[in-house]
Amino acid sequence: MKNASRCLVVGVVILSAAALATVALARGGGRGGGRGLGAASGNLCLSSTLLDISLSRIDLMVKPSGSQKAALDELKKVAKDYSDTMTRACAGDSPTDVPAKLAASEKRLDAALTGVRKLKPLAEKFYATLNDEQKGEANLFVELPGL
Repeated sequence: MKNASRCLVVGVVILSAAALATVALARGGGRGGGRGLGAASGNLCLSSTLLDISLSRIDLMVKPSGSQKAALDELKKVAKDYSDTMTRACAGDSPTDVPAKLAASEKRLDAALTGVRKLKPLAEKFYATLNDEQKGEANLFVELPGL
């Protein structure tokens, strides 16, 4: 059964990577996209998607129960708020002039930092509920903003 779970996770990861690549291409991100600073901020804008995917993987791989499930649900709620905030911060057309690009980058960085500061204590609380094996799984499969 453990192999079936791993196959499921690998499938989710592959589909998630394809979805992220599609979003990045649609935004014109990546090297050679001609966006300079905009390409870097596009990666920041995708961080909430990576976090959502990571928390879904935790549900599959760690199989939390009891207090673990409650702590994970609380973390997911704040992660959803983070995702919504980042979506708003990243919405709109990419600026074309340098001052506007810097202003947009600052707005996105502020939103990300505020969100990470809210996520950190909840992630620590959840992580503290895990046993060593579960921590190992979480360490392997979690992508967090800024990493």
